[in-house]
Amino acid sequence: MKFHSIVSAVAGLAVCTTAATAQVCQGDLSFRGSQKHVGAALGLSNNSTSFGGGLSLGHSKGWFGGCSLGMASYDNISAHSVALGGAVGYAMPLAKGSQWQMCPGATLSLGFGPNFDAGGTTAHTTTQTLALGVSVGTAAKLSKSVSILPFGSAALGHTRVAVSANGNSGSADDSYLVLGMGAGFQFSPNLVVRPALNLLAGTEPGTDDTIFSLGITWAIGR
Repeated sequence: MKFHSIVSAVAGLAVCTTAATAQVCQGDLSFRGSQKHVGAALGLSNNSTSFGGGLSLGHSKGWFGGCSLGMASYDNISAHSVALGGAVGYAMPLAKGSQWQMCPGATLSLGFGPNFDAGGTTAHTTTQTLALGVSVGTAAKLSKSVSILPFGSAALGHTRVAVSANGNSGSADDSYLVLGMGAGFQFSPNLVVRPALNLLAGTEPGTDDTIFSLGITWAIGR
């Protein structure tokens, strides 16, 4: 199991586990109509598939955040990762009177696994991924019943991978830039479907640098 394969999957899993914690600036539902959202997302890269879901809370302007749970599977080993994710952000107009929204924010994902065979013994893997960045987005009507929410984002990510086997352990780190883009499609006041593309720049050679994700968000209560 190579380090860059784990980084790719962890980055995709981090995208999925925090996709449920979103705002208009991230191509998702506003918290104006409801302060509670549930969501799920699927992430695909060349060598891994990720899935996550969670709950988020927030206001139409100001602080928002949430927590989530995700899982990743790998194409080259019969093992998987489980991750706990969290995110916090702050929504504000891009400029006075602007319809565009800007959200600085931070995400953290703690991963457990994959555990894989290494020379007749089982190697245990844990990961931590932290990202700090900003996103910008807006909402526009396509028709009476459908709105589009285009967005773009940039974040600095850092992943630490630790592996232990037979009492021995080692770790490696990688820092990179994550560029995101996409658009949510709002079909009702309570439902958004959001395809997105995330590009990793500056990672170790051999890392999957393209992650496609598809998310869905549903507003609950008021």
